[in-house]
Amino acid sequence: MPAAPTFSINVMRRAVLAPALVLFTIMVAHALLETARDALFIANLGPEWLAWAYIAIAAAALIAVVAMRRWAGGRDPRRLLIGFLGIATIGTGSLAAMLAVEPSVAFALYVWSGVIVTLIVPSFWLVIDRSLRLAEAKRVFAAIGAGGGLGALVGSAMASGLGLLIDARHLVTMGATMYLIAVAVTSLLLPRTRSAPEPVLVLPARAVRPGVTSHSTRYVRLLLILGLVSTLAITLGDLMFKRLLAERLPVESLATVFGAVYTGFNVIGLAVQLALTPRLLERLGVGVALTVLPVIVLASTLGFVITGTVIAVIALKLADGGLRFSVYRIANEILFLPIATALRDARKPLIDAVGQRGGQALAAIATFAVASGAEGTWMLGVLTALAVTGWLVVIGFTRAAYVQQFRDTLDAGDILRDGEIPPLDADSVALLTASLASSDEPEALAALDLLSQRGDAIPAHVLYHPSAAVVRRALSLIEGGVRDDVVGILAQLTEHPDPQLRAAALAASSRTSCNTERLVAALTDREPDVRAAAAVGLTCAPGNVAADAELAQLVAGSTAERAAVAHAISRWPHERFRPLLIELASRREPVVIREVLRVWEHAPQLADFDHLLRLLDDPHVRGAARRVFVAGDHLAPLIAALDDPRVPLGIRRHLPRTIGMFGPPAAAPLVARLLREPDGTTEFKILRALGRVRADYPPHRIDTAPVERYVRRSLQDAARYLTLRVRLAVHNDASPTGDLLAALLVEKRLHAIERVFRGLGVLSPAADLRSIHDALLANDDPDRRSAAREILDELVPGELRVPLLAAIDGRDLAAPRLYPSHADIVTALLSDPSDSVRCIAAHHVAERHLVMLRAELLRLKPLTGSALVTHAFEQAIERLDA
Repeated sequence: MPAAPTFSINVMRRAVLAPALVLFTIMVAHALLETARDALFIANLGPEWLAWAYIAIAAAALIAVVAMRRWAGGRDPRRLLIGFLGIATIGTGSLAAMLAVEPSVAFALYVWSGVIVTLIVPSFWLVIDRSLRLAEAKRVFAAIGAGGGLGALVGSAMASGLGLLIDARHLVTMGATMYLIAVAVTSLLLPRTRSAPEPVLVLPARAVRPGVTSHSTRYVRLLLILGLVSTLAITLGDLMFKRLLAERLPVESLATVFGAVYTGFNVIGLAVQLALTPRLLERLGVGVALTVLPVIVLASTLGFVITGTVIAVIALKLADGGLRFSVYRIANEILFLPIATALRDARKPLIDAVGQRGGQALAAIATFAVASGAEGTWMLGVLTALAVTGWLVVIGFTRAAYVQQFRDTLDAGDILRDGEIPPLDADSVALLTASLASSDEPEALAALDLLSQRGDAIPAHVLYHPSAAVVRRALSLIEGGVRDDVVGILAQLTEHPDPQLRAAALAASSRTSCNTERLVAALTDREPDVRAAAAVGLTCAPGNVAADAELAQLVAGSTAERAAVAHAISRWPHERFRPLLIELASRREPVVIREVLRVWEHAPQLADFDHLLRLLDDPHVRGAARRVFVAGDHLAPLIAALDDPRVPLGIRRHLPRTIGMFGPPAAAPLVARLLREPDGTTEFKILRALGRVRADYPPHRIDTAPVERYVRRSLQDAARYLTLRVRLAVHNDASPTGDLLAALLVEKRLHAIERVFRGLGVLSPAADLRSIHDALLANDDPDRRSAAREILDELVPGELRVPLLAAIDGRDLAAPRLYPSHADIVTALLSDPSDSVRCIAAHHVAERHLVMLRAELLRLKPLTGSALVTHAFEQAIERLDA
């Protein structure tokens, strides 16, 4: 099993601290600039110009991103980031100087700050995406984002405090200075990007570029739509907020108020980033984490629309400020990780620019349309509610596409195995008839089978086919009345050199009541198969003493002769042979029993249930016996046998799979038996049978409650075995039984994890949990493991997923005070449900001479329920007393 991922101090410093410090300086600069531009814009131009500013930002950002793609295609994202920071420094400094001369430059400042952050922030995350794998990213993204949250908090606090002392335009100069510092910090600290390996995907024939599939293309489109809709909703809410502030506050206090408000938002955002975001991503997964912000925004907006209270708008902005750049931003960045590197580098800047700025432009257009007049703010609330509803819908589609990206990695190499044969028209039947004369044996056999399935008569010319297999198959399909020419051909074939052909021709003659003299003559043939075919054919008509005698002699003869008798009966199964078949099945000769089972499969009315049940204990014929049970529709007696404690355990353990072969009707009795089965092996086989039924018939509904309880119990078993293994390692003195116990506990934990996945597979048959299990536990590819974890995040609820991943990774979540001593650990092992664990634990007690556990052995011995465990306990007590 692959080892759980770990991070050293140096790796953590490189992966978290340096990027977090870079993002910190960027966000300090942006927060200073954002506060100054909002104050200057509203003071000099008024909130009615905000919509025009958003449209200008969208147009300028789109032009900038398109130009960047042409100029920077294939360039190092780190160098691009440093370049953009340098441009931000020069541009912001120039605008600060111009503001002293012309206050209306505030419009250009507003557009500039929006465009430059559209280029800088996505470039920063591209650098991080290139540096980390998915499993690492989910651990460190929140910590890196916390650096940005802290930077925004510091920048807003600085703006709020300095806004009381200096003019807002001087904050622009300070923003330019911080961008210059960010250039230096980025150059010194941010690690150089590496070329990440592309995800291993199976590309359809229409894919034209590595890593680009129909799924990935659709996924990229959904990410763009998600960016548009989310920004539209947030911008409409932001416009409501700023409109209220402009209506109720004096102009000279705007810089201080905006600084204080943004500081408060950033405090909340930082707290959420540090305390809530990692837990949300771990327990809820990316998909659910994405819905937290829109759900709160929708509730707040509906509160404002219904009541008109200002507190609802403030709650909306609190959710925006506290969650957008913490939970939502981090979850949104993770959405880009399953995309191939080349596709991500090419599309992410465009998605960020068009999504964010395009959404703002749409909000501005909507504002022009409905937000004028006294009811403008209320209409903004209605539009916001509609936009958030669409946002949640798009998240649902994006979440499914996100999982599909990882499923493409796990499903590599799968092929379609099932298909249906279409109805045959007249031309197809003619073609099949012509194929009977083909020298290609498989083609001729396939044509025969298809024609027989349709119920068509077999043409006589096929009996002249050069292949003996084709002729034997054709002979087996002949019954009832036949034409004279066929009778003549059958007579000729009874003298064929191939004894199997002679026997098949004799069987066909007996079924069609012709060539009786040939059957009588064949009773003296040298080949057992021929004599058996003749004797069986003649015995079907009572009173033929010679045939009865020959049949009795064959049954009393060798194994080959008895097998010949059973094979002959398979060519013409008759009720009078029922006792003889039971006698042959009782011989315990696999070659004979297989022939008997072939008869019973085609004539299940001749089968005997009790004999069939005993045959399940024989691995040589078990599969054939199962097919007979299905052919004879023996579901009810099989269920009764599973519930009957008198049925030997060796047979009962093979009943679940046999019952499962009946399909949907078997599901309910298997579920009902799952938690009542006392034998662990039989219980596991019930689970496997249920899994097969659910995989073959996913729409069929079952009672999920017993399966859910089974999954939780298995998860507890996995956690218990992990804890016992970890605590035993602390006290183990490398004794032979101690090492054996340690290895056995690892095996038990892995088996318990497999039971969890199989149970989950029963609950979600279309999820392909087997591939996820194999990727997590039997694969060394980190990309496949990461893909499996992401799918698991979406499929399994947090209360199950967290302990399951802990069990897979080998992380002991139990309380430290559990099993404080070696004696406590061994005591728990002596009470374990597993016979093998109890036996080895008893030998460990004797080997380590743990006399303090003698009383425990005596107490538990009458309760073992197993002769093997009882014997092990007795031996241990004897060794302790010696």
